[in-house]
Amino acid sequence: MSPWQGPATSLPTGDHAVDALIATAAQSAQLPADEHKALYSSVIAGLEQELNSDPHTQLSGAAS
Repeated sequence: MSPWQGPATSLPTGDHAVDALIATAAQSAQLPADEHKALYSSVIAGLEQELNSDPHTQLSGAAS
C-alpha cells in the first residue's frame, strides 16, 4: 500500500507550513467538485513556495 493510501490520520510531515497545506487539501471532501481545482491550485502554489524557500532563513528567524 502506498503512503498516499493510508488513513487520513497519518503522521504530519513535521513542517508546520506543509502540514497546514495538506490539511487544506483534505478539506476538498467538503467542497463541491467545481471548487476542487482552485483549492488544489492554491495548495500546489503553497507547496512550491515552501520547496523554494531558503531553509537557512527560516532557521535564523527561529533563533532570534
